[in-house]
Amino acid sequence: MNKENIIKATMLAAFLLLFLLGSRFQAEANKVVCLEEKCEKPHAHGELNFHEQFPVEHQDSFGVATVKSSANFWIANASGMTFALVIAGAGLSLVLSYKRIGSFLETRGLKGAALGSVIGMPLNMCANCSAVASVGINARSGSAESTLGVILGGALFNFIGIATMFTLFDPAVVVSRIVFSLMMILIVVPLVSKTIVSRQQSVLNDKVANAISCYFPEKTFLQTMVKAFEDWLILTGNLAIKLLPLMFLGTVLVALFRVLFPNEVLEEIGHYNPLLVIVIISFIGTFLSIPVLFEILLGTVLLQLGFSNGAIAAMLFTAPSYGIFTMVLTREKLGGYKVPIILIATTFLFGIGTGLLADFLTPYL
Repeated sequence: MNKENIIKATMLAAFLLLFLLGSRFQAEANKVVCLEEKCEKPHAHGELNFHEQFPVEHQDSFGVATVKSSANFWIANASGMTFALVIAGAGLSLVLSYKRIGSFLETRGLKGAALGSVIGMPLNMCANCSAVASVGINARSGSAESTLGVILGGALFNFIGIATMFTLFDPAVVVSRIVFSLMMILIVVPLVSKTIVSRQQSVLNDKVANAISCYFPEKTFLQTMVKAFEDWLILTGNLAIKLLPLMFLGTVLVALFRVLFPNEVLEEIGHYNPLLVIVIISFIGTFLSIPVLFEILLGTVLLQLGFSNGAIAAMLFTAPSYGIFTMVLTREKLGGYKVPIILIATTFLFGIGTGLLADFLTPYL
């Protein structure tokens, strides 16, 4: 590992620590306060964030409601997505100059999905921000398994989130979520990745990648530091140019769905057949794209409304998993819409399975 790679690895670690210590852990602590019903503004909890800047009112027209929801979604994810781009640029810069890491991210099958999820877990990001980081880091040649593993590992195995769930919900709910999360990463991801015909879906311009990957050993330490910073800046800018339009498109699609299916829908289906309730909750959760830990708030809403453990478990699995926003971000990397649509359909079906398993386990746990 040469000095350029050491500098780039240090930059990546520094950006991640800055994100976790300066933003993420504090934000998660504030959200846990809300989840424990100690929030100073409990009535300000919205559709797409814990405290929304632009509350959607009943009298708002469809267009106004969509604009407000888009703004709320963007505000909720602004910090995480900004850091995701910064971390993605640093990670991709290291991948391009240190070939061993590039080979590591190209791992296929179950091992690739598992390794990707291990990388995603410490990011402490929701699926939206994880998608930005993962597509960026794997932009050159990372495998589909690695890309999806990072996204789902970060979204479904947030340790703070899981620990909080155990304090708020029946153990059957959390165990069911963990079981189907493992199945999603270790079984579904490797299987659907095999259906991708093209094995080289480079999201990054080849000229940019080739320029970054060049190493000039005769440079001094200071010159190498400057080059490492330049590489990061160039890659972050290129990724932003490539991904920001997709991020805006994903934001609008999420907002449209949320306007069509607001929280009031949940209050109207409580008396339905229990199985039908799980199906409806799984459908709604699948098409949500939420900030980190927001699925727990939705779960507490269902708990307060008297829903079964099955319905709560279905929401806790589907809402943070693969959804509309991640589909838009990963479509090119995954070779088109085929795999993303399969993943969304699987999320829906696994949501139903999670709910049924939770109801089954409830008497025993």
